[in-house]
Amino acid sequence: MFFKKKKKRRSGVKPKQKYRVRDFFSLPVSLLSLITCLFIGSFIIQMMSKNDSRSSIVDLDKLLTKNLYEKETGHRIQVEILNGCGQRYIASMYQDFLREEGYDVMAAKNASSFDYKYSTVQLHRGDSTMALHLSDLMGVHDSLVIEKLDESLMLDLTLIVGSDFKELGSYNQAMRYYPQY
Repeated sequence: MFFKKKKKRRSGVKPKQKYRVRDFFSLPVSLLSLITCLFIGSFIIQMMSKNDSRSSIVDLDKLLTKNLYEKETGHRIQVEILNGCGQRYIASMYQDFLREEGYDVMAAKNASSFDYKYSTVQLHRGDSTMALHLSDLMGVHDSLVIEKLDESLMLDLTLIVGSDFKELGSYNQAMRYYPQY
């Protein structure tokens, strides 16, 4: 008698539910776990796949190679290579070749037109012996070395590869660097 039993509510209204902290954080934690698994999976797939394309890893031995001009003067020749013939990957091929020979190739891209019959070397700054060293290596005739002096350019020489690239003395050596895509 002293103790009365409590009656249960039957009004149909549920009491307020308390939100637990773990319920609140479960969705973001699940999303972060999924993203982490995707990154790890992508990394594993990339490491295991054979990627024959050109990598961005630079071979330091090639950068340390000195050409004859640099050995004599201590100046590393900076060159820009322009594809003036329209042959695919020709500028890239000569870029790798000249880097292997100890030149600092700043850019390799297409020329403004593909109408160049002959390969030429343009001198922008410095002495003309730089241009003669490059023309000798390439097999470009000395009459095709042109002075276009411009001290504001950040490079010494521009090599324009013309339609005669197969007749250049360096062609057979440079073909080793032609990309095989």
